[in-house]
Amino acid sequence: MKFKTVAYKGSKRKLLNDIELIARDIGAHTIFDGFSGTGIVSAHLRSKGYQVDANDISESSYIFGDVFLRGYQEKVVKDLVQEINNLRPIRGWLTENYSGNRERLIRGTGGQIQDRPMGYILSNAMKLDAARDFIETLGLDERDKNALIFSVVLAADSVFNNSNDQKSSLKEWQAKSLKEVSFSAPTLVAGPEGIQYKGDILETDLGSYDMVYLDPPYTHGVLYNSCYHLNDSIAKWNKPDLDYDYALPRPKSICYRKNGQNAGMFYNKQTAIKCFENIANKFDCKRLVLSYSDAPRNTLTIEELLDIFSKRGKCYIRTKDHKICSQPKYMNKLSTSLKEYFIIIDA
Repeated sequence: MKFKTVAYKGSKRKLLNDIELIARDIGAHTIFDGFSGTGIVSAHLRSKGYQVDANDISESSYIFGDVFLRGYQEKVVKDLVQEINNLRPIRGWLTENYSGNRERLIRGTGGQIQDRPMGYILSNAMKLDAARDFIETLGLDERDKNALIFSVVLAADSVFNNSNDQKSSLKEWQAKSLKEVSFSAPTLVAGPEGIQYKGDILETDLGSYDMVYLDPPYTHGVLYNSCYHLNDSIAKWNKPDLDYDYALPRPKSICYRKNGQNAGMFYNKQTAIKCFENIANKFDCKRLVLSYSDAPRNTLTIEELLDIFSKRGKCYIRTKDHKICSQPKYMNKLSTSLKEYFIIIDA
Protein backbone atom coordinates (compact mmCIF):
# COMPACT_ATOMS: atom_id res chain seq x y z
CA MET A 1 0.00 0.00 0.00
CA LYS A 2 1.32 3.47 -0.89
CA PHE A 3 1.17 5.92 2.01
CA LYS A 4 1.21 9.60 1.09
CA THR A 5 3.34 11.54 3.55
CA VAL A 6 6.00 14.23 3.65
CA ALA A 7 9.72 14.08 2.88
CA TYR A 8 11.74 13.42 6.04
CA LYS A 9 15.34 12.77 7.01
CA GLY A 10 15.76 9.13 8.03
CA SER A 11 12.37 7.98 6.74
CA LYS A 12 11.83 4.26 7.28
CA ARG A 13 9.77 3.72 4.11
CA LYS A 14 12.31 1.17 2.81
CA LEU A 15 12.34 -0.73 6.12
CA LEU A 16 8.61 -1.24 6.72
CA ASN A 17 8.61 -4.95 5.91
CA ASP A 18 11.69 -5.49 8.11
CA ILE A 19 9.96 -3.82 11.06
CA GLU A 20 6.83 -5.91 10.54
CA LEU A 21 8.87 -9.13 10.45
CA ILE A 22 10.42 -8.23 13.81
CA ALA A 23 6.91 -7.82 15.24
CA ARG A 24 5.72 -11.04 13.64
CA ASP A 25 8.62 -12.93 15.25
CA ILE A 26 6.95 -12.67 18.65
CA GLY A 27 3.35 -12.84 17.45
CA ALA A 28 2.79 -9.22 18.42
CA HIS A 29 -0.70 -7.71 18.34
CA THR A 30 -0.11 -4.33 20.02
CA ILE A 31 2.70 -1.97 19.01
CA PHE A 32 3.85 1.46 20.16
CA ASP A 33 5.68 3.70 17.66
CA GLY A 34 7.59 6.07 19.93
CA PHE A 35 9.07 8.62 17.51
CA SER A 36 6.49 8.49 14.77
CA GLY A 37 7.69 11.33 12.50
CA THR A 38 5.91 11.06 9.17
CA GLY A 39 3.62 8.34 10.57
CA ILE A 40 4.61 5.86 7.90
CA VAL A 41 5.60 3.05 10.29
CA SER A 42 2.34 3.42 12.21
CA ALA A 43 0.33 3.48 8.98
CA HIS A 44 2.01 0.36 7.60
CA LEU A 45 1.61 -1.65 10.81
CA ARG A 46 -2.03 -0.63 11.20
CA SER A 47 -2.73 -1.66 7.60
CA LYS A 48 -1.31 -5.11 8.44
CA GLY A 49 -3.79 -5.56 11.30
CA TYR A 50 -1.76 -4.48 14.33
CA GLN A 51 -3.26 -2.24 16.99
CA VAL A 52 -0.86 0.71 16.97
CA ASP A 53 -0.42 3.70 19.26
CA ALA A 54 2.22 6.33 18.59
CA ASN A 55 3.88 9.48 19.87
CA ASP A 56 5.87 12.43 18.61
CA ILE A 57 6.63 15.85 20.04
CA SER A 58 5.97 17.70 16.77
CA GLU A 59 2.61 19.26 15.95
CA SER A 60 2.67 18.14 12.33
CA SER A 61 3.69 14.60 13.28
CA TYR A 62 0.74 14.46 15.66
CA ILE A 63 -1.57 15.28 12.76
CA PHE A 64 0.04 12.72 10.43
CA GLY A 65 -0.28 9.99 13.05
CA ASP A 66 -3.81 10.92 14.08
CA VAL A 67 -5.00 10.70 10.48
CA PHE A 68 -3.24 7.39 9.86
CA LEU A 69 -4.36 5.79 13.14
CA ARG A 70 -7.94 7.11 13.44
CA GLY A 71 -8.93 7.97 9.88
CA TYR A 72 -11.63 10.43 8.83
CA GLN A 73 -15.01 10.67 7.09
CA GLU A 74 -14.01 10.02 3.51
CA LYS A 75 -16.87 11.78 1.71
CA VAL A 76 -16.75 14.87 3.95
CA VAL A 77 -13.00 15.31 3.48
CA LYS A 78 -12.94 14.60 -0.25
CA ASP A 79 -15.76 17.08 -0.89
CA LEU A 80 -13.96 19.76 1.10
CA VAL A 81 -10.65 19.05 -0.62
CA GLN A 82 -12.38 19.65 -3.95
CA GLU A 83 -13.70 22.94 -2.60
CA ILE A 84 -10.20 23.89 -1.44
CA ASN A 85 -8.85 23.30 -4.94
CA ASN A 86 -11.33 25.90 -6.24
CA LEU A 87 -10.68 28.63 -3.64
CA ARG A 88 -9.68 32.12 -4.68
CA PRO A 89 -5.98 32.63 -3.80
CA ILE A 90 -5.17 35.20 -1.10
CA ARG A 91 -2.06 36.93 0.21
CA GLY A 92 -1.44 35.69 3.73
CA TRP A 93 1.30 34.69 6.17
CA LEU A 94 2.99 32.18 3.84
CA THR A 95 2.84 34.56 0.90
CA GLU A 96 4.35 37.44 2.85
CA ASN A 97 7.20 35.40 4.36
CA TYR A 98 7.99 32.47 2.05
CA SER A 99 7.17 33.37 -1.55
CA GLY A 100 9.02 34.75 -4.55
CA ASN A 101 12.67 35.84 -4.37
CA ARG A 102 14.54 37.71 -1.65
CA GLU A 103 17.97 39.32 -1.46
CA ARG A 104 20.04 37.83 1.33
CA LEU A 105 23.59 37.36 2.51
CA ILE A 106 24.97 34.05 1.24
CA ARG A 107 27.34 32.17 3.53
CA GLY A 108 30.66 31.11 2.08
CA THR A 109 30.71 33.82 -0.62
CA GLY A 110 32.77 36.44 1.18
CA GLY A 111 29.77 38.56 2.10
CA GLN A 112 27.90 38.52 -1.21
CA ILE A 113 24.23 39.45 -1.26
CA GLN A 114 22.31 37.52 -3.88
CA ASP A 115 18.72 37.33 -5.08
CA ARG A 116 17.53 33.84 -4.13
CA PRO A 117 14.24 31.91 -4.30
CA MET A 118 12.19 31.47 -1.15
CA GLY A 119 10.10 28.38 -0.47
CA TYR A 120 7.20 28.87 -2.89
CA ILE A 121 6.35 30.71 -6.06
CA LEU A 122 3.81 33.48 -5.41
CA SER A 123 0.77 31.74 -6.91
CA ASN A 124 1.32 28.56 -4.90
CA ALA A 125 1.88 30.42 -1.63
CA MET A 126 -1.40 32.30 -2.14
CA LYS A 127 -3.30 29.06 -2.74
CA LEU A 128 -1.78 27.50 0.37
CA ASP A 129 -2.75 30.57 2.43
CA ALA A 130 -6.32 30.39 1.14
CA ALA A 131 -6.55 26.68 1.91
CA ARG A 132 -5.24 26.91 5.44
CA ASP A 133 -7.34 29.95 6.34
CA PHE A 134 -10.45 28.22 4.93
CA ILE A 135 -9.99 25.19 7.19
CA GLU A 136 -10.11 27.45 10.26
CA THR A 137 -13.58 28.66 9.24
CA LEU A 138 -15.08 25.16 9.25
CA GLY A 139 -16.83 23.58 12.22
CA LEU A 140 -15.29 20.13 11.82
CA ASP A 141 -14.52 17.37 14.29
CA GLU A 142 -10.81 16.81 14.98
CA ARG A 143 -10.42 13.83 12.65
CA ASP A 144 -11.75 15.62 9.58
CA LYS A 145 -9.94 18.87 10.37
CA ASN A 146 -6.64 17.02 10.81
CA ALA A 147 -7.18 15.24 7.49
CA LEU A 148 -7.62 18.59 5.73
CA ILE A 149 -4.56 20.07 7.46
CA PHE A 150 -2.57 16.99 6.40
CA SER A 151 -3.76 17.62 2.84
CA VAL A 152 -2.38 21.18 2.95
CA VAL A 153 0.94 20.09 4.47
CA LEU A 154 1.29 17.43 1.76
CA ALA A 155 0.51 19.96 -0.97
CA ALA A 156 2.97 22.47 0.48
CA ASP A 157 5.69 19.82 0.72
CA SER A 158 5.13 18.78 -2.91
CA VAL A 159 5.98 22.25 -4.26
CA PHE A 160 8.52 23.44 -1.69
CA ASN A 161 11.81 24.53 -3.29
CA ASN A 162 14.00 21.96 -1.55
CA SER A 163 13.84 18.18 -1.41
CA ASN A 164 15.75 17.58 1.83
CA ASP A 165 14.49 19.91 4.57
CA GLN A 166 12.94 23.32 5.24
CA LYS A 167 16.02 25.04 6.64
CA SER A 168 16.76 26.65 3.28
CA SER A 169 15.57 27.02 -0.29
CA LEU A 170 17.68 25.93 -3.26
CA LYS A 171 19.42 28.65 -5.28
CA GLU A 172 17.38 27.89 -8.41
CA TRP A 173 13.70 27.08 -8.71
CA GLN A 174 13.16 23.32 -9.03
CA ALA A 175 10.78 22.05 -11.71
CA LYS A 176 8.43 20.64 -9.03
CA SER A 177 8.22 24.05 -7.35
CA LEU A 178 7.03 25.71 -10.56
CA LYS A 179 4.06 23.35 -10.91
CA GLU A 180 0.62 24.48 -9.78
CA VAL A 181 -0.10 23.24 -6.28
CA SER A 182 -3.07 20.89 -5.90
CA PHE A 183 -4.71 19.28 -2.90
CA SER A 184 -5.79 15.68 -2.35
CA ALA A 185 -7.11 13.68 0.58
CA PRO A 186 -4.54 11.82 2.72
CA THR A 187 -4.20 8.06 2.61
CA LEU A 188 -7.09 6.41 4.45
CA VAL A 189 -5.72 3.41 6.35
CA ALA A 190 -7.88 0.45 7.35
CA GLY A 191 -7.20 -1.50 10.52
CA PRO A 192 -7.63 -1.35 14.31
CA GLU A 193 -7.96 2.21 15.58
CA GLY A 194 -5.07 3.63 17.60
CA ILE A 195 -4.08 6.69 19.61
CA GLN A 196 -1.54 9.33 18.56
CA TYR A 197 0.08 11.08 21.51
CA LYS A 198 1.98 14.38 21.37
CA GLY A 199 4.70 15.18 23.88
CA ASP A 200 7.97 14.20 25.49
CA ILE A 201 8.11 10.43 25.30
CA LEU A 202 9.64 10.17 28.77
CA GLU A 203 6.70 12.07 30.25
CA THR A 204 3.91 10.30 28.32
CA ASP A 205 1.78 7.92 30.39
CA LEU A 206 1.51 4.64 28.47
CA GLY A 207 0.13 1.15 28.95
CA SER A 208 1.77 -2.15 28.01
CA TYR A 209 2.50 -3.34 24.47
CA ASP A 210 3.77 -6.47 22.82
CA MET A 211 6.40 -4.43 20.94
CA VAL A 212 7.75 -0.90 21.21
CA TYR A 213 9.51 0.51 18.15
CA LEU A 214 11.76 3.57 18.53
CA ASP A 215 13.54 5.63 15.91
CA PRO A 216 14.96 8.53 17.94
CA PRO A 217 17.26 11.26 16.60
CA TYR A 218 20.76 10.04 17.42
CA THR A 219 22.68 13.02 16.07
CA HIS A 220 23.38 16.36 17.70
CA GLY A 221 23.15 18.15 14.35
CA VAL A 222 19.65 17.22 13.10
CA LEU A 223 16.89 19.16 14.84
CA TYR A 224 13.60 18.14 13.36
CA ASN A 225 11.59 21.15 14.47
CA SER A 226 14.13 23.34 12.65
CA CYS A 227 14.31 21.05 9.62
CA TYR A 228 10.51 20.94 9.23
CA HIS A 229 9.33 24.16 10.86
CA LEU A 230 6.99 24.99 7.97
CA ASN A 231 5.11 21.70 8.46
CA ASP A 232 4.58 22.65 12.10
CA SER A 233 3.63 26.26 11.33
CA ILE A 234 1.05 25.11 8.78
CA ALA A 235 -0.24 22.49 11.21
CA LYS A 236 -0.66 24.95 14.10
CA TRP A 237 -1.41 27.98 11.89
CA ASN A 238 -0.30 30.27 14.70
CA LYS A 239 1.62 32.51 12.26
CA PRO A 240 4.66 32.86 14.55
CA ASP A 241 7.11 35.76 14.69
CA LEU A 242 10.07 34.98 12.44
CA ASP A 243 13.82 35.52 12.50
CA TYR A 244 15.05 36.56 9.05
CA ASP A 245 18.75 35.94 9.74
CA TYR A 246 18.39 32.39 8.46
CA ALA A 247 18.43 31.24 4.83
CA LEU A 248 14.69 30.66 5.26
CA PRO A 249 12.92 32.67 7.99
CA ARG A 250 12.51 30.57 11.10
CA PRO A 251 10.14 30.92 14.08
CA LYS A 252 11.94 32.75 16.86
CA SER A 253 10.87 30.08 19.35
CA ILE A 254 13.16 27.50 17.70
CA CYS A 255 16.26 29.71 17.29
CA TYR A 256 17.92 27.76 20.08
CA ARG A 257 21.38 29.28 20.14
CA LYS A 258 20.02 32.80 19.97
CA ASN A 259 17.65 31.96 22.81
CA GLY A 260 20.47 30.51 24.91
CA GLN A 261 18.87 27.05 24.91
CA ASN A 262 20.24 23.58 24.44
CA ALA A 263 18.92 22.04 21.25
CA GLY A 264 17.45 18.56 21.12
CA MET A 265 17.45 15.56 23.45
CA PHE A 266 21.02 14.53 22.74
CA TYR A 267 23.05 17.75 22.64
CA ASN A 268 25.98 16.05 24.45
CA LYS A 269 27.04 12.53 25.33
CA GLN A 270 26.14 12.71 29.03
CA THR A 271 22.61 13.89 28.28
CA ALA A 272 22.19 11.24 25.58
CA ILE A 273 23.31 8.44 27.91
CA LYS A 274 20.87 9.58 30.59
CA CYS A 275 18.00 9.83 28.08
CA PHE A 276 18.61 6.34 26.73
CA GLU A 277 18.91 4.89 30.23
CA ASN A 278 15.48 6.36 30.98
CA ILE A 279 14.08 5.05 27.68
CA ALA A 280 15.44 1.57 28.42
CA ASN A 281 13.39 1.44 31.62
CA LYS A 282 10.32 3.32 30.39
CA PHE A 283 8.32 0.66 28.57
CA ASP A 284 6.30 -2.36 29.64
CA CYS A 285 6.72 -4.61 26.59
CA LYS A 286 7.84 -8.04 25.46
CA ARG A 287 10.16 -6.62 22.79
CA LEU A 288 11.84 -3.23 22.48
CA VAL A 289 13.30 -2.32 19.09
CA LEU A 290 15.54 0.60 18.20
CA SER A 291 16.45 1.66 14.68
CA TYR A 292 20.01 2.96 14.41
CA SER A 293 21.97 4.12 11.35
CA ASP A 294 25.75 4.42 11.31
CA ALA A 295 25.46 7.97 10.01
CA PRO A 296 27.95 10.76 10.78
CA ARG A 297 27.54 12.89 13.94
CA ASN A 298 25.80 10.25 16.04
CA THR A 299 26.13 11.22 19.69
CA LEU A 300 26.40 7.59 20.87
CA THR A 301 27.98 4.58 19.21
CA ILE A 302 26.12 1.34 18.78
CA GLU A 303 28.45 -0.24 21.35
CA GLU A 304 27.40 2.38 23.91
CA LEU A 305 23.74 1.75 23.15
CA LEU A 306 24.18 -2.00 23.52
CA ASP A 307 25.84 -1.45 26.90
CA ILE A 308 22.83 0.59 28.06
CA PHE A 309 20.10 -1.71 26.73
CA SER A 310 21.73 -5.04 27.60
CA LYS A 311 20.89 -4.24 31.23
CA ARG A 312 17.19 -4.48 30.33
CA GLY A 313 17.21 -7.96 28.78
CA LYS A 314 18.53 -10.19 26.04
CA CYS A 315 19.96 -7.86 23.42
CA TYR A 316 20.95 -8.61 19.83
CA ILE A 317 21.28 -6.90 16.45
CA ARG A 318 19.93 -7.32 12.94
CA THR A 319 21.44 -5.28 10.13
CA LYS A 320 20.48 -4.15 6.67
CA ASP A 321 22.63 -2.38 4.11
CA HIS A 322 21.02 0.13 1.79
CA LYS A 323 21.82 3.26 -0.15
CA ILE A 324 20.70 6.69 0.88
CA CYS A 325 20.53 9.88 -1.09
CA SER A 326 21.40 12.76 1.19
CA GLN A 327 21.27 15.39 -1.57
CA PRO A 328 18.99 16.06 -4.54
CA LYS A 329 19.51 13.45 -7.27
CA TYR A 330 20.93 15.89 -9.77
CA MET A 331 23.93 16.49 -7.44
CA ASN A 332 24.94 12.82 -7.78
CA LYS A 333 25.89 12.51 -4.11
CA LEU A 334 24.82 8.97 -3.33
CA SER A 335 26.12 7.32 -0.17
CA THR A 336 26.70 3.59 -0.52
CA SER A 337 27.97 2.86 2.99
CA LEU A 338 24.95 3.31 5.27
CA LYS A 339 24.15 0.35 7.50
CA GLU A 340 20.80 0.20 9.26
CA TYR A 341 20.77 -1.59 12.61
CA PHE A 342 17.82 -2.96 14.53
CA ILE A 343 18.77 -3.25 18.19
CA ILE A 344 16.31 -5.79 19.61
CA ILE A 345 15.82 -6.26 23.35
CA ASP A 346 13.60 -9.07 24.63
CA ALA A 347 12.42 -9.19 28.23
